[in-house]
Amino acid sequence: MARQHRYTRGLASPSWAPALGAIALAAQWVSAQAAPAFPNQETICSFNAAREQQRAASAQNFGTPVVSQMLVNGALVWTAGANNVAPTLKPGDTVTLNGSGFGQGTNIDFSKIMIGNARVLETDLVMYEQKLDIISTANYETGVVRSSWPKDVLAWSDTQVQFRVPPHASKGPLKLQVQKRTGYNNSLTKSGPHNIIDAQVYRVPAPANPNCDVVSTLSEQTKAITPIEVAVSNPSFAAMVKLGRQMFWSYDYNLGLSHKFKNLDWDKILNYKTTDPYTRKAADPLALFGAYKINPSEVPAEAYTDVYFKPYPQTNPTPGLLALGPQLTEGNTSSTGWVGYRKAESNHPLLGKGAWAGFNCASCHGYRISYDKGGSTVTKVFPGLPNPGWTMKWAVLGDKIGQTTANFAYISEMEEGPSWNPGSKKVDKTALLYHMPAGAAEATITRTAHEGTLYDNDYIFSPIAIPNVTFHLPIRRSLSHTESYVGFEGSYIHAQEPDGAMGSTDANSLKALTAYMSTLDENDDDLRNAGMFRWLKSNGKLAQTGGTGTTEGSFVQNGWKAYPGVSGAVAQGKLTYDQNCASCHSDKVGANTNERMIPLNQVGRFFAPTDFQVKQQSIRATYLRDLYWVTSRGLLSDGHVRNLEDLVHPDRCAEGTALYNQYYTLHAPVRPAPGTADQPTPVPDLNRKGDVFRVPKAKQINIFDVTSPARNLFVERHKYFTVPSFDANNYYWDFQKMRKEFGPEMGASGPIGMPASPHPWCAKSSSEVSNLVQYLLTL
Repeated sequence: MARQHRYTRGLASPSWAPALGAIALAAQWVSAQAAPAFPNQETICSFNAAREQQRAASAQNFGTPVVSQMLVNGALVWTAGANNVAPTLKPGDTVTLNGSGFGQGTNIDFSKIMIGNARVLETDLVMYEQKLDIISTANYETGVVRSSWPKDVLAWSDTQVQFRVPPHASKGPLKLQVQKRTGYNNSLTKSGPHNIIDAQVYRVPAPANPNCDVVSTLSEQTKAITPIEVAVSNPSFAAMVKLGRQMFWSYDYNLGLSHKFKNLDWDKILNYKTTDPYTRKAADPLALFGAYKINPSEVPAEAYTDVYFKPYPQTNPTPGLLALGPQLTEGNTSSTGWVGYRKAESNHPLLGKGAWAGFNCASCHGYRISYDKGGSTVTKVFPGLPNPGWTMKWAVLGDKIGQTTANFAYISEMEEGPSWNPGSKKVDKTALLYHMPAGAAEATITRTAHEGTLYDNDYIFSPIAIPNVTFHLPIRRSLSHTESYVGFEGSYIHAQEPDGAMGSTDANSLKALTAYMSTLDENDDDLRNAGMFRWLKSNGKLAQTGGTGTTEGSFVQNGWKAYPGVSGAVAQGKLTYDQNCASCHSDKVGANTNERMIPLNQVGRFFAPTDFQVKQQSIRATYLRDLYWVTSRGLLSDGHVRNLEDLVHPDRCAEGTALYNQYYTLHAPVRPAPGTADQPTPVPDLNRKGDVFRVPKAKQINIFDVTSPARNLFVERHKYFTVPSFDANNYYWDFQKMRKEFGPEMGASGPIGMPASPHPWCAKSSSEVSNLVQYLLTL
């Protein structure tokens, strides 16, 4: 059954439509097709008891996998115990492993195969045609297959595994890891198991096969074969990486047109022609949302030269001129002068052909760092690392002359409230978006309530920290989903709708982007060493290097393992890690996570759970990499923890301690120092990591001022903000109220009961903290 458009104003122009486009928009209204209702996993999914019995039976037989023989395209190339020459693999080769203890495969068990940095794909990926309901700007998919990427796993039994070498493989070794499914998470909203829909069909109305599954619990232990050294011959890899690099640095993911259609003007924002709504000065992209001016020596050429895509990696579902003209399927992208902000040619529904700016991977997943190595200084924007200065302030920048300067859709409008604060009233989102924590996003706020998309504004304040993706490909449960999202590859099948991007990615482009992502760990050794040195220096521990005069250049050049004092402390820290952290953060493929999905009522969160986390009712144990630099954006999934020391200190997990109270109770701001020497101070400097989180309460200027009440109403509709008795000028996030009451928002009959501290697992003693942190810096 088709859902009604959210607008009920006849043919009047919605608030975000240019006045001159009203007639054109009216024509589109007549021709536009409303997005159908999306499938509801709570009603469409059912429990597969037979499959769970198979999984339980397999879990009872958990041996160590051993390879006795390896065949390539039927020919024997490797035998255990023999003096083997490393076999050479090519993409598309069929590899057969004979042996024992392999288990029952990727669906019954939770297994994975890696060839170097490339994971052997366990699931068929299907890319569907995507359309746009232009009135509500809701993305949906039709079920018509646009492209596909068949899985690489061909057959799996306890004694034999067959797989195809993936197209993005480039190096060895070959690894096979087995992990058992030990049961499933029960639902937090009803009795019985929690079932989730296959994310590949979540945008398809009434999918023929929703392919539902439970959220499997996993064994803490992982077991793996002894890695087999292999060589990979992949003549296409360089071309794939080039296209993937272009996608990462040059493509706009159809954001430019999407943002322009909603009146966001990146040309003005990036040329200092918009006004900061609080300082009333020209908005500075670097200070306000971490945008870096391009320096050609710091980025690849794709970041600043023109790149022509034929075809575009994603087919843009936004209709062309007057909703009748075709949308461009290829075109040129060009630089704006800023890293990660690119113009792309498209056909605007109201304005016709043009080129408009949007942002891409590099804007959020690019961190400008300088460090010394040997006698040289290295300065570059490192792809994959989260940008700690990226914020959502761009959404509230415009050139209007009132208190709210934003031109972007939905920032200031009439909007229906949530169930606990109903009614259509004028709201203004400026205050909450402007003060969003740096290094995090809450993109559903830029939608509107009850519009019928998968990511409507839900009035649940749930910032999500930008993840590190320098070594993302081993992960099957991507974006804190179950494996229904099929790792990195699956997460980029669809448009990332909360951020506004549109269109499903074709298989060739997705393979290329995946190939490029497999190279992003190339700087990790230097980054670890630079981070370790700065931590040692900041903590007065350079004596571990043999002398306090050790320079960063020599330390990075030599590496931390060259210093016995450092290695000794790291070894002690590993003992603590193995005792306290390895039950979730260990594996055999180098990701430092066994991907367990921890229920929300066990893992908790400082801010409310995200839409993704609510749908899964759990959060995946994160992978650990480059932690010194990741700390710059804050730690845990919402980025609220100041540094590693605070994260693992037992006082953070103990109610009543000074550290616990500083993090998790209401009080006047403590304003702790930045968590590391490189953690930036926020702009404005209102909310430090490891302290209370505040949003200024707007003061009504006069009786004609409707903006201030609208700003306050928007904050107040988020039920866990409060105005404490000791500060009448700010709204404070009330963690204690949230963790005790959260539940009905996700459909539970009452509170689900979150723990007293998010991630309530800390070191047992404060004496373990320093060495544990030092070990974590080596991951």
